Amino acid sequence: MQWLITLETEQDLIVTCRLMNIFRRKGLKIVTLAMAARPNLFSMMAVLESPEADVEHIFNFLRRTAGVERVTYYRHETSDAAAFIFIDAEADPSRVADILKTFPMSKLIFASHGKYLLEVPAESRGRIAAPVYGVPEILPFACVRTTHNVSRPELVAAQA
Repeated sequence: MQWLITLETEQDLIVTCRLMNIFRRKGLKIVTLAMAARPNLFSMMAVLESPEADVEHIFNFLRRTAGVERVTYYRHETSDAAAFIFIDAEADPSRVADILKTFPMSKLIFASHGKYLLEVPAESRGRIAAPVYGVPEILPFACVRTTHNVSRPELVAAQA
């Protein structure tokens, strides 16, 4: 099964080397990989092939790895649950413009070396199937696990 993983790490290449070794030891097949440097950290995005049974273990292993600050796992999804689109536009950058026209108000999550991850707004998700399915360089994904802090509504006690 295909998975997409995004990682943020300390800006130390030894952490990246450790991650590559972890992917190799855990038997993850890297389909595509992109990295970007930001102030004080590296961002990495990879499309991997891995059995679903291994995902929980690998997620927990990665999030506890020294130097890894954030991990998010996305499952390849062919239903309305797909809220993210991965685009491998290395060969044809116009694909990104086409997707942005189809899904206005999409949020760019990651971009590096012709690889893009977009979050599709909720009102557009039902339209993902038409332009995306069947195009090999465009894959829909659904977020399944993340270490990002998710804001939760604050509970307020009722006043009598």
